[in-house]
Amino acid sequence: MKSNFVRNRISSFFEERKIKKIKTLRRKLAKETDPVEIEKLTQSINNLEHYYQYDICMSDFAIRMTAQLTFGTHISKGIHPDSRGNNVKFQATFIYNEYVGSHCLKTLELDANGDASALPLVALFDYIIDDENELTLRELLLADDPRLVGCFADDLELSEQYKKRFQDVLTGEVRELATYELNKQLFWVNSVSSIENDDYICLIPLYPSALTHTFYQKIVQTRYSEKNKNASTKRYKKVSGQEHYCSINDLGIVSLGGSNSQNVSQLNSSQKGRHYLLPSLPPRCKTHKIKPINLLSNTIFNNDLAYICQGGLDKLYSVVKAQKNVYTVRDNRSKALNMILESILDIVSELQKQPAGWSKDSQLEMCEKYWLDPKRVHLPDEEAFRAEYEKGEWVAEVERRFALWLNKRLQKRFPHIAKDFDDVEYHEWRRNIRRTLRYRLRHP
Repeated sequence: MKSNFVRNRISSFFEERKIKKIKTLRRKLAKETDPVEIEKLTQSINNLEHYYQYDICMSDFAIRMTAQLTFGTHISKGIHPDSRGNNVKFQATFIYNEYVGSHCLKTLELDANGDASALPLVALFDYIIDDENELTLRELLLADDPRLVGCFADDLELSEQYKKRFQDVLTGEVRELATYELNKQLFWVNSVSSIENDDYICLIPLYPSALTHTFYQKIVQTRYSEKNKNASTKRYKKVSGQEHYCSINDLGIVSLGGSNSQNVSQLNSSQKGRHYLLPSLPPRCKTHKIKPINLLSNTIFNNDLAYICQGGLDKLYSVVKAQKNVYTVRDNRSKALNMILESILDIVSELQKQPAGWSKDSQLEMCEKYWLDPKRVHLPDEEAFRAEYEKGEWVAEVERRFALWLNKRLQKRFPHIAKDFDDVEYHEWRRNIRRTLRYRLRHP
């Protein structure tokens, strides 16, 4: 591919724009009956024919438009649409994995803003010149590709000047950085003695347009791709051939630029001013109010406990329904049991914080009194209680009660296969709580 081919491709870009504009005017001309308007439309068409001659159009793009547009990965107008501060081109040379930011992207797309009449320059930069390698004029300019020699004008020196102007505006190199009164300014301390020494640095945040545009595209491609929409439709209609689909909930939307999104930047305009935000709310912690122990009940392994463990039980029920002896199912079974045990131990922990000896007035079986009221061993006149507690024989009885309780929940939920929950399952439940109880006794 030589410079004449590059020139031909740029000519095609100009021709496409000319045809599109003239086509619109000719449609209006065909319907017009007013001689004055007909003359105006005819003159406009002639002006376009003249303007889109290669040398004239290229001169306008290279001189006027480059002066009226500024490019950057971080833009000032994203902070305030009336800001006249500089845009900045930034590409991180380090990797900092603790936070997500522009540094996470290998390449950052350039954004542009300025006079709206100069935005066609952005389209020219994004026009594909090398179809085989899908290289745009922007990429050729930034790489200073030798195939660009002499492609912008017949005069080699003038062509080089145009190329240099294009490259300068793309690199975003600004000799004198300027902020604006509508930009935010943050004074950041440089040391612990910043107040005494008046030692601060002034930070002027710019809008990370390249990062937010990449994120916007990821969300759109994920949510609205044909594959995802088809999978969602199949799931909704409950037809055969269902597949997994991605659902992104609770997205926030920030609108930049109002009705004139183009005023903020070219990328902002392509998004119609919409910018997505992921929810950053803290997780909702589910807490269980500890109900007073029914002093007439002889165990905590009852329906109240089943209600508290409902999340883990539901997960276990779904594993039983799966009826597949595969790794993922076995792994889910283990997770369900852990959820149940965590819920139980949360309740146990709260009961163990009650005043020592609270279990004296309850009807709980002794094994559960040892388990739920361990501080009672420190009370005077509780030598017998302490001795039995320290023997640890009560642990086996608690294991048995838990296993029976869990088996009964499963048998009640699946009465048609109740007999399947035999001694094998019973011993599995016992092993699970045994490990947990032994650990808690060693690490109270």
